[in-house]
Amino acid sequence: MRVSDLDTPMLLVDLPRMERNIHTMAEFARDAGIKLRPHIKTHKIPALAHLQLKSGASGVTVAKVGEAEVMADAGIGDILVCYPIIGMEKLERLAHLARQARITVAIDSFEAARQLSEAAGRHGVHFDLFLEVDSGLNRCGLPPGDPVVDLARQVLRLDGLEIAGVCTHAGHAIRATSPGERDGIARHEGESVVFTRDRLQAAGIRIREVSVGSTATVRVSGRVPGVTEIRPGTYIFNDYMQTTAGACSEDDCALTVLSTVVSRPSPDRAILDAGSKCLSSDFHHMTERMSGYGYIKGSRGTLVSRLSEEHGVVQLTNGDPPLTIGERVEIIPNHACAALNLWDVLHGVRNGEVESVWPVLARGKVR
Repeated sequence: MRVSDLDTPMLLVDLPRMERNIHTMAEFARDAGIKLRPHIKTHKIPALAHLQLKSGASGVTVAKVGEAEVMADAGIGDILVCYPIIGMEKLERLAHLARQARITVAIDSFEAARQLSEAAGRHGVHFDLFLEVDSGLNRCGLPPGDPVVDLARQVLRLDGLEIAGVCTHAGHAIRATSPGERDGIARHEGESVVFTRDRLQAAGIRIREVSVGSTATVRVSGRVPGVTEIRPGTYIFNDYMQTTAGACSEDDCALTVLSTVVSRPSPDRAILDAGSKCLSSDFHHMTERMSGYGYIKGSRGTLVSRLSEEHGVVQLTNGDPPLTIGERVEIIPNHACAALNLWDVLHGVRNGEVESVWPVLARGKVR
């Protein structure tokens, strides 16, 4: 089937671009002498995780137990759950997974560690732990240094657990307004976990892994001396937010939503058949001209300026393409991870032909 035969809206991935992205990040990790553990929350597809592993990734990162289950069922044997797991039901599922795969869990509290230890004891399994550091995102994670050391001392009293490393995620770099600001965030990201590693080791606590995340930062944070692992996710596809952060170019963006112009109710407005159910409601604001819900691929800055559930509104100006009724366009989503979670399948395209159709098996796995 050719792309021109597909009905719209439809989610596409340009296979040559995706394959190049996978290869480029793997080459970066090899050149830097560090491990690559990609976050699969971006694509949610075991077949793509296997492509990343084949290219050199050491394992995968997930956010939720449901994602880990999908990956383990697909034969992936080394999984980092980079999220605090709280509650009996999730812990029981995680303990069963620990019989299929090596499971590492990120924590930032003694309570999370205690619950993991009890689950490990009930099932006779073992969990490795990453202690999470807050490097400026102000989400999960303890401040660098002594607060993490204090937590580690408490965790060492528990059975069934081993402290394997420290981790952080500088997701706030996506909001940087200049390359200098972004790179400063990246350096701080790496230095925060290396400093924490040094404080832990000074306290006699051995640390094997020092792990950083964020597609926008890993090319800087991954080269901070002492960092051993990177966990980028979005790089496999890239998206509009990554382009405005300077982490990639439009030519690196592999994921698009194919859409049709269905209405031209006024000279300055075109309506597409892809709304928030296709692109997600993630709004990206950089400047007045760079704000919207997605970018029309190949244009000179034309954005989807407004969404309802089934409609994408493009506010046209003099420099924008005319967009006639029936014309098809490809939209680069603001946020690939959120957009892909809305779709049942992803169509892989090469030279205008549909080569692969993958079910998005880990979509909606929010528990």
